[in-house]
Amino acid sequence: MRFFMAAVLLVSICLGSYAQTGTISGRVVDAKTLEPLPFTNVYVNNTTMGVVTNASGEFVLHNLPLGTADIVFSFIGYISQQVKVTVKATANSPMAIQLTADAQQVAEVNVKAGRDKAWEKQLKRFEKVFLGNTADCKLLNPWAIDFVDEKGSTIAKASIPLEIDNRKLGYKLFFQLKSATYSTTEYSIVGTTRFIELETTSATEARHWTKEREQAYGGSAKHLMKSILDRKLSLFGFGLYRDKGKAKPRTKSFTFEIEHNLAPVDTTSLVTSGPAMNEYRIALKERVEVHYRKEFIYPSFYADVSDAVSWLEVRGGYVLINKEGTILNPTDVAISGNMTDARLSGMLPLDYKPGDFVIAQKPINHSARRLQEKVYLHTDKPYYYPGDKLWFSAYMTYRLPELIDTLSRVLYVDLIDANRMVSQSRVLPLDSGRAASSFRFPVTVPPGKYVLRAYTQWMKNYGIDHFFYKPIAVLALNQRVDEKTTRPVSDSLLKIVVDKPVYPTRNQVKMTLRLDTTESASVMAGSFSVAVLDEADVLSNAESGSIKTGFDFLEPPRDMPLVYDYPIEKGITLDGIYSDKKGKVKKSTLTLLPEDLSHIYQATTHNDGTFSLANLAFYDSTKFFMQSPEGSIQVVTKEPPRLPEKLPDLPLHIVSSTALHMIAAADTLQGKRLAEVKVSAKKIIQSENSYGQADVTIKGESIEGFATIADAIASKLPSFRLVYDQTDWYLIWARASTPNSRDLSSQKPNIASKNNLSAHEPNLYINNVLVVGETAGSRLMQLSPTLIDHIEINGMITSNQGASGSNGLINVYTKRPSDDAKSKGLPFGKVRGFDRESTFRSPDYTYQSTTSDAKDYRSTLYWNPRVNVKATQPPTTLSFFTSDQSGRYRIVVEGITNNGTPVHAETTFVVNE
Repeated sequence: MRFFMAAVLLVSICLGSYAQTGTISGRVVDAKTLEPLPFTNVYVNNTTMGVVTNASGEFVLHNLPLGTADIVFSFIGYISQQVKVTVKATANSPMAIQLTADAQQVAEVNVKAGRDKAWEKQLKRFEKVFLGNTADCKLLNPWAIDFVDEKGSTIAKASIPLEIDNRKLGYKLFFQLKSATYSTTEYSIVGTTRFIELETTSATEARHWTKEREQAYGGSAKHLMKSILDRKLSLFGFGLYRDKGKAKPRTKSFTFEIEHNLAPVDTTSLVTSGPAMNEYRIALKERVEVHYRKEFIYPSFYADVSDAVSWLEVRGGYVLINKEGTILNPTDVAISGNMTDARLSGMLPLDYKPGDFVIAQKPINHSARRLQEKVYLHTDKPYYYPGDKLWFSAYMTYRLPELIDTLSRVLYVDLIDANRMVSQSRVLPLDSGRAASSFRFPVTVPPGKYVLRAYTQWMKNYGIDHFFYKPIAVLALNQRVDEKTTRPVSDSLLKIVVDKPVYPTRNQVKMTLRLDTTESASVMAGSFSVAVLDEADVLSNAESGSIKTGFDFLEPPRDMPLVYDYPIEKGITLDGIYSDKKGKVKKSTLTLLPEDLSHIYQATTHNDGTFSLANLAFYDSTKFFMQSPEGSIQVVTKEPPRLPEKLPDLPLHIVSSTALHMIAAADTLQGKRLAEVKVSAKKIIQSENSYGQADVTIKGESIEGFATIADAIASKLPSFRLVYDQTDWYLIWARASTPNSRDLSSQKPNIASKNNLSAHEPNLYINNVLVVGETAGSRLMQLSPTLIDHIEINGMITSNQGASGSNGLINVYTKRPSDDAKSKGLPFGKVRGFDRESTFRSPDYTYQSTTSDAKDYRSTLYWNPRVNVKATQPPTTLSFFTSDQSGRYRIVVEGITNNGTPVHAETTFVVNE
């Protein structure tokens, strides 16, 4: 009788509870240079659970069963590592793996075209021992194997993983051979295996693989152990027997053996608890004979039964298994007989479960994968307060970087509120894969969970799961986050240096950014965004994610059609419907003109009256007129995409605070004065106020993208500043007398005094009615731009205004139902254009008083959405001023290099009073 050792080394891995899973992440680098190793294979041994590292050498293994797992790290030209880890539901520390280059392996990795007949004969023998069934299981790189004959045995060696295509079970295997010795009577093959599911578009082949996998599982050692554990040995078709006395040579009659030499094994008391959760011991202190009666074997070992017969001998007296029946001490278990006949061709991954079906896949749309693009938003903070401004910088990455100028040029960014509604939105032009903008939270915004969403029209073809989502939170003024600060994160590609470790308040900080190319010579430049945060006010939160974890591509959906529903946008698209004067839609040729008459556009409608103008470039909202007054046009607005059922959440430990959060009154009060921007147009709106022609007129459709009227005026006219003193908002005009710190002490608005901020506001009228009892800023913060027809702004007026007219006048006119009825001009449709990028302003104490008692409470000291750094030039220098808050501050830099590598780096400094 032949006695076979274990065919393949099964590794210790707990695959017990599939209901509970954990995540393992980490980074793989070269042990000598510390340069990341992209495309390293990272997998759980003998399973289908595996990934490859990204460009930064990082990996994430999701949905790993809790317990012990052997993680294998394999990269050609390097010595593989096998690391045992314990997977927990939470708090799994990132792994830091360093692989050492294998000079011998590098030298041996070459295709050996010339092989002699002796080698070919050895190969056929090895394939029979290693694979078993060679008809449907093929070794794809046999040239990687060398053979050595030694003392009647053959030793096989391979410096790179052996690739096996198993068309019988539907797997591709990568087998890292550690040792292989075999002779005519026994063999031992040890290694690690990564399984990859083969894909098929054939339903017949999918059913065939499902059936073959079930047959491979039936009667296997795993099936036997599961049957013993569940106490269903006979139900699952097994019989277990032991020798009555000293083992004797078997006859060909099972009837004779069961009468004289064999006795059934009582399995009811064999199972005891193991050393860890979901692990068990099966006591087998002597050799046992296993019969599997659900498989017909001819010729069978016995002449009078057709059972599949195998034998098990266990070193140590027990088999250690998990709840799925996987053997966790395989080197202690010697198996011979029918269980070993299939060899590698009948080997299933440890995460295979009986009843799993193979699903036939639809053909892959390969062009869709090549044309993928992805967006990431870097925000200045992870959470905000009412009245705060949310600043963000957008980064695009592409599956093929050379398509940066071919794919989308328009980005959509939405702010989703706690009710899953789009509360604000931005339409931004993309330039070299970059964009930036902001949202302001009104002072009346309800606290809660919010989400930023970003996407392009082209991404809609791939589904909403391919959009960018970032959870953020809005806290009440009497709330704070109670968490420990995290250590600053470094990045080998970017060095952040500040000129001093400690600064006084209202002092200038100088920082430099430098690309470090010592580890990667291909990095020549990068585009970054910089945020500087007060950690006493806003804590960094690792759960909010970073560009290094949020820039990986998902695979396109398999049911993605070959014809795309959404186009690649290069500019604003005007979609509309034309109706004739009788209200009927029909095919026609239209001439459309924007209200500034800068272009003339021709559009041909379809039979249903629809038409489209693409690749338009304009900011704010504008009217498009149809040259012929016959008929009308209706602009079709894009409906926002639906939301996924579950939006991401930002876990924060929020507690109540006795001290209210201080909103920075000095954010804009002490900002640099910018030159006044005059807003004008060719079409003149007749002034409606009684104080003469307005100096500046702002049309309502040009500000519909803003949250409030106050935001719109402060953005469009930089000479205006919004100031908040913890109670009221003030709209201060640069032409007015300069407010000082004493102005913050006044309690009464609209009193023309030098001792309060309202004395520096212009008079506010709404539809020619003077606003009294509240500040101009507070009233304008409550008005929605969608209600406004136009705004007229006058400069210094004394006639009929008295001394209060010295600060100017703002008159807001709301829309009236009769406006459209009176108009008999050309038909028009109003179209939303690009939103303008607002400028982050911070104080410059070089030319301003540093002793003023007007407190500077800024939580974001500095924000710069676009910083370009080149490796061939001196370090990029940035500067800003500290506030009145002492404590630790954190500089966060995110961005992307010229070769597409994401970068996230941080550092800190301290401010003392």
